[in-house]
Amino acid sequence: MSDDEVDHELLDLLRKRFDLGVQDDGPPETKVLESAEFIYDNSIDVALDMRSTKVAAQTVLEEMEKREYSTKTWSSHELHPKAKDENTVNFIFTMDLLNFSFWSEKSEEDRFAVAYREKRWTGYWGLVAILQRALDGDIPITSPEFWINEEKCTDELLKTVFQGMTEEEAPILEQRIKCLREAGRVLDEVGLLRSISASMPAELTMFALRNSTGVL
Repeated sequence: MSDDEVDHELLDLLRKRFDLGVQDDGPPETKVLESAEFIYDNSIDVALDMRSTKVAAQTVLEEMEKREYSTKTWSSHELHPKAKDENTVNFIFTMDLLNFSFWSEKSEEDRFAVAYREKRWTGYWGLVAILQRALDGDIPITSPEFWINEEKCTDELLKTVFQGMTEEEAPILEQRIKCLREAGRVLDEVGLLRSISASMPAELTMFALRNSTGVL
């Protein structure tokens, strides 16, 4: 089976796990394009150039093909989860919530970095290292139920979770904490708090597992 093909065995497993039928209506509707179109049509401070966007998309595609990038290569990195299960879906959801703006004006030596597995990680990889380090320490950082339990998941604890090896604090940490709590509250309000993957149709879980790239 090539990396571009659907893993039917995994798909069947997810359907059985969440008691879903075998109906397949095609790719899940993520509304990403709809949201992007709204931004394109209504933004004032941000402008998107259509021709440049197409060039960028082609460049990304060519680089992915050149490097043979796929779900398989994504999971082969030492920091990325290996299993295709509920924990990985929760990990991906948390990772995507927090994967934004790691910009620093400091030098490479002084910028925010994370020490994990005897290595130094920055940017996106610093975030993944933070999540893995917390899980290693039995802190359920990828659990939405944990995010909204402010007695256990205090701001002080989260600051410790995001502690780096340099003097610079994790970029816009306050906004990241708010992002986690807001996501948890929304899931709670709509009755989907028990877990991310259990709340998702099997096809959407599959989509998350196969398409999360972790690319900045």
